[in-house]
Amino acid sequence: MYKKLTVTILLTLVVLIFASSVAQAEKLNDKLTFQTVLRYRYMVEEPYTKATSNYFYFDRGYVTMRYKYSDNIAMRYTLDFNHRNYTDPQNGKLLNQGTNARIKYAYIQFKNFLGVPGLEMLFGNYEQPGAQSYHNTIENSWIDRFAYVSGTAFDNGYSSAVTGAMATYNLPASLGVKGYARLAVANKNTYSFAKEDNKAKNLIADIWLKPVAGLSVFGWTMTDYYNKASNKDNNFWVGGGAEYAIDKKLDVGVELTTGKKNVEAVPDLDGVSGLTYMGYVNYNILPNLLFVGEYGQLDPNGDVDNDEMNMLLAGLNYKIIGENYLMFNVVRDGFKVGDESKANLRFVTQFWVEF
Repeated sequence: MYKKLTVTILLTLVVLIFASSVAQAEKLNDKLTFQTVLRYRYMVEEPYTKATSNYFYFDRGYVTMRYKYSDNIAMRYTLDFNHRNYTDPQNGKLLNQGTNARIKYAYIQFKNFLGVPGLEMLFGNYEQPGAQSYHNTIENSWIDRFAYVSGTAFDNGYSSAVTGAMATYNLPASLGVKGYARLAVANKNTYSFAKEDNKAKNLIADIWLKPVAGLSVFGWTMTDYYNKASNKDNNFWVGGGAEYAIDKKLDVGVELTTGKKNVEAVPDLDGVSGLTYMGYVNYNILPNLLFVGEYGQLDPNGDVDNDEMNMLLAGLNYKIIGENYLMFNVVRDGFKVGDESKANLRFVTQFWVEF
């Protein structure tokens, strides 16, 4: 066992050192760029059931190619490789979903579309507008993390990428306010499938503004249709947040999202609403060492008592070289089992390797 552990650690370090040595060698020429991101983890889980486990695993990898045809036309193609180990937030059970590969981003981008300054169009698989994804933590975003809670306003998912078309308008500098607004029409919330047969498409919009130095605010909304036989069954989400950089070392932020399910065919779910919120802090202890903290809570169904879940996270990110990081998170998931409060603990170490 100890020999296997030693070999695993040594191989990890070799990969990290190699990746670090070539981290800046991304640009092949003025038009073509390649990029690879790997996330390799060591996890220790201590569920409330006391069934402690620990393991190494490859969490995710991205291989991206970007090509610039001209100043106004470009494309991006990203392959997403993942080996998903998902821990149920209530019973602490590890669910191994295996390794798979899929196209995450594949789009063509037109800047100054139709000759309009500041207007961009994307066609293909692109980043979904809306809630923020990560805040320098290993854990993914609050809304993304609990997007599949069955029988609630959040159970049809929030995806980091969707397929369709998206328009972006970048505010002109003459306004004195940095920002943009986006409007997207897309298939249901996933990029795993090549086609879908829903009659209606999802409508997604967001806006991001930087009204004064250090302060960023955003808001978003989505109507998520998921019943192929009806244009009425949908989730409706709306959310927003703000981030404030107090100085070069410290920034804080908050996010809030509320959702409502409309399912006429299932009376028990029609009108079910939920709420999630979170706050986070990032503090640079040293130039290459960042402290991250986060707290969030989810009420997945406003009509049900004692179903709230919360997450408390603390961690450190050490920047090794370039965009290569050694990250450590301690995560506490809190929830109710009957009337009793329970909690699962996780200790996660991650190498973030980019080259």
